[in-house]
Amino acid sequence: MSAALRSFEAQWRARAPDALQPIRELAMQRFLKLGVPSQRDETWRYTDLRGLAAQNYDQAGCATTDAHAGAGAKNGHAALTLVDPQQHAATVTMLNGCPLLSADLPVINGIEINSIKALYKQDPSYLRRFFESASDADQRRWVLLNTALFIDGLYLKITQSVATPLVILHVSQGGVAQAAHPRVIIDASPGASATIIEHHVSEEDIAPLSNSNTHIALGNDAQLEHYRVYATGPGATHFDSLDIHQSQDSQCRQFTIALGGGLVRSSLEARLNQRGASLDSYSLLVGHQERHVDCVNIVTHAAPNTRSRQTARAIASDLSRVIFNSKVIVNAGANGSDSKQSCRGLLLSPRAEIDTRPQLEIHADEVKCAHGATTGRLDPDMLFYLLSRGLDRETAQSLLVYAFLADVLTGMSVSSARAAIENALINQLPDAQTLRKFR
Repeated sequence: MSAALRSFEAQWRARAPDALQPIRELAMQRFLKLGVPSQRDETWRYTDLRGLAAQNYDQAGCATTDAHAGAGAKNGHAALTLVDPQQHAATVTMLNGCPLLSADLPVINGIEINSIKALYKQDPSYLRRFFESASDADQRRWVLLNTALFIDGLYLKITQSVATPLVILHVSQGGVAQAAHPRVIIDASPGASATIIEHHVSEEDIAPLSNSNTHIALGNDAQLEHYRVYATGPGATHFDSLDIHQSQDSQCRQFTIALGGGLVRSSLEARLNQRGASLDSYSLLVGHQERHVDCVNIVTHAAPNTRSRQTARAIASDLSRVIFNSKVIVNAGANGSDSKQSCRGLLLSPRAEIDTRPQLEIHADEVKCAHGATTGRLDPDMLFYLLSRGLDRETAQSLLVYAFLADVLTGMSVSSARAAIENALINQLPDAQTLRKFR
């Protein structure tokens, strides 16, 4: 047994039982049996966790008020502001996975905000449907650990159409030998709609291991625009899992933006459970310096006449590595399913690396499924065209890099979030000064 497994088991044994004990027990036993993922596991073949497995971890501290978390929300790597103050968006802060729900928390008409711990103390059966059964799938390994060890979490119930975005600010605070397990549940009633932005930051370059999970459940005709933005320091390790379950005619637009961290593993598993469900997934994966970004998306069409689109743009510079591994599964009987996967990678350094692997698994006949992946350097023909129009080489290259990202950025409805992400992205690209002139 690795040092990491021993330390996680010690944390588990030190915990007092709670109302979710049967679910937690099963998840922990599965995790201990399967162990930390290795490169022998299919969805981890590009990411080496041997150094992590050799590390001992303590539970990261969890605050009950936001008195000493305020600095973390304003300093260090939390400086990126995603929503314009004029939009009057509400912000809920989670410190090492624990929601800071103070008495002066803003009230948002149409969204009920609660602590997961408070809800399962009142009625454990109410939340049980959001905790999926323990799975041996290697992409869900860290979800098992999150289920076993999360201390508290945030439950959002969307009951009507909400125009103002809600920001969940995940702040990591502590040392590298600590681990936190943030948990978020977003439950949208039939016909409801909202925009939720999850923003992951750290107070310092070094931060606790963050193992987060978000579960989204969309009722009939519900609509959600969801963002997860990783902006932690270069010494941070982050495993983030997103589960999406969609009912009839629901619509989800999901944006995954990797702008920070040292090792970032992002996974998305979506199930289109009923007719008419539609998912648009956008991923912007930025490799910078020695950053390692590993993104795994799995979309299952479980009902007829469902639709999915996966669009990923990856940029790698310096010594970074970016992986995008996507898969669409069409179940038997899911006729009329319509899916497209598109991944394009842009290498900005001879020592950078991008790996893409789109996959299809189809068990029905009448479907429309397509996938494509390309990786390379800047298009020489386009570069030649811009040079022939009188632009200097530096400006032409910068414009081509910027245009490469348009497929992801233009889909964002929150203009202030798009502008903030563009600014942060430009700072990590070559010729940043030139790019700023064309914004």
